[in-house]
Amino acid sequence: MQSQTPPELSLLTYLPVPSFFSSQLLLLLISCINLLVVMDKVRDLASKKAAVIFTKSSCYMCYSIKTLFYELGASPAIHELDHDPNGRDMERALRGLGCDPSVPAVFIGGRFVGSAKDVISLHVDGSLKQMLKDAKAIWF
Repeated sequence: MQSQTPPELSLLTYLPVPSFFSSQLLLLLISCINLLVVMDKVRDLASKKAAVIFTKSSCYMCYSIKTLFYELGASPAIHELDHDPNGRDMERALRGLGCDPSVPAVFIGGRFVGSAKDVISLHVDGSLKQMLKDAKAIWF
């Protein structure tokens, strides 16, 4: 039985790399580069609309945060990570940006605001609505 080369390793045959690098080190390097690319994608998606929420469809806190935004009059962009082919990578990228737990991850005006606990705190002290106004996610 012939073993198959994983697709990541097949890339290694095309890279001019000194022989002292191990394949594990190169896989780690490729993984880090992929994470940086996905982080850029998350930042790009987060900046496309005044309010953006990364969620999972089975997360009750995500549902609560979305409902809060709708009740405040905002129409946030919703990115359901469990329905996105790159969802797992995006979750890792959100953790890398400081969101723990990874969902819900809320961005207002392209800036990371936090997760459910942070958003609820902002709502209780009255600053969430002002942040949404400043970002032009709501007008009243």
